[in-house]
Amino acid sequence: MNFSKVEVLRFITIKVFFTSLFFGCKENIVSKKELTFSNCKVFIEGELFTGEFEIFQSNKYILSEVKMGILKSEKTFMNEKLLTEKSFDSCNKGYQIIFNPNGKLNSEGYFLENKRIGLWKYHIKDSMYTIQY
Repeated sequence: MNFSKVEVLRFITIKVFFTSLFFGCKENIVSKKELTFSNCKVFIEGELFTGEFEIFQSNKYILSEVKMGILKSEKTFMNEKLLTEKSFDSCNKGYQIIFNPNGKLNSEGYFLENKRIGLWKYHIKDSMYTIQY
């Protein structure tokens, strides 16, 4: 094969760039113990936190994503299976999806301070039911 020096240099440069981008963008997951929570903001060492933090509660694992000090999403797992997904619109308010232990969709709807609000959808067997909270 006859590669010119420019093509080889371009290939190496692109390869190094994408490799550093891939490994450089991975954020470390920190323990909740390292963070401070105040007025719906998340801080680490006095600065607004951006990244992911984890919580281990008996047999559950919770992984939360924070951007610029604001909680954006939270996933709860049990035995490596996804139980719930929450996306936050604001402090303690958002949308939640709940799965059964088999991984199938169970229910979904909006919440405010861990209480269901608005219209919730319940998926049971081949049917969907709704309840207004």
